[in-house]
Amino acid sequence: MSLEERVLSLLQKRKDKVLSGKINSIPSPFVRFRDDFLGIEQGKYYLVTSSTKGAKTQFASYLFIFHTLLYSYYHPEQIRVKIFYYPLEETAEDVLIRFMSYILYIFTGGKERVSPIDLKSTRADKPVSSEVLKLLGSDKYTKLVSHFENNVIFSSTSNPTGIYHECRKYAEDNGTVYTKPTKVKDDETGMIKEVQKFDYYESADVDEYRIIFVDHASLISTEKGMPLKQSVDKLSEYFVLLRNRYGFSPVLIQQQAFQGESLEAVKENKVRPTIANLSDSKYPSRDKPKKSISLIVFL
Repeated sequence: MSLEERVLSLLQKRKDKVLSGKINSIPSPFVRFRDDFLGIEQGKYYLVTSSTKGAKTQFASYLFIFHTLLYSYYHPEQIRVKIFYYPLEETAEDVLIRFMSYILYIFTGGKERVSPIDLKSTRADKPVSSEVLKLLGSDKYTKLVSHFENNVIFSSTSNPTGIYHECRKYAEDNGTVYTKPTKVKDDETGMIKEVQKFDYYESADVDEYRIIFVDHASLISTEKGMPLKQSVDKLSEYFVLLRNRYGFSPVLIQQQAFQGESLEAVKENKVRPTIANLSDSKYPSRDKPKKSISLIVFL
């Protein structure tokens, strides 16, 4: 199938999907801002940034994990979700506890507002109530927690190449890669030879949203022979490749540089996060021939 034929077929399928009552993006929970951010799409790259303690993880978790999982739980006929979570700053248990805190609030209509700290009975004078634990053990909650466990894949891999290989393997195990013959010059002999190169990819489940969640860029392991900046650059390169070839939706959380929090910055009223002040590397915010970042969230 030619490129033109694939594109026209894609456009027709997306139109037919909407007309049949299905969706081409997970609706944004921020109703008032849907003209600016309509929702989470397949094959898009998202960057979330703020200064220290700016709630980057909490915001990104809510939007790309908790809200997405809840939507897929209630609309299995619309979408499926696989989240490849690289928790470089916390444990899988921490993430699940935050999710439990979230669904307690949602399922009780805001009546139970129990923070993750209080769920863990961190304060000696405030142990979590038996009623809350009973709620979390009920069928309604355990089904949703099972949905979380079945669709969030935690990994201890922390270097860019390892993350790339894990995600690519999942895509190729759950879809088909099509190649095309291409003539290249052999580096050793200088002779022209024909090789099979990547052409395009088809997912086995076109309604599966595959989200890569890295929290956060400064904590990744460096590639061999590379400093942190180049390693972050490499991670972003891989994200663009996974997005373009396999339709992944990478989410990268990135710190703002500390100078943006200095006394001088406060005096000059320059504390608002900016692209220019991204820590470690500006590369994730750059435009490619095809725009690499679909949404940059400044908190």
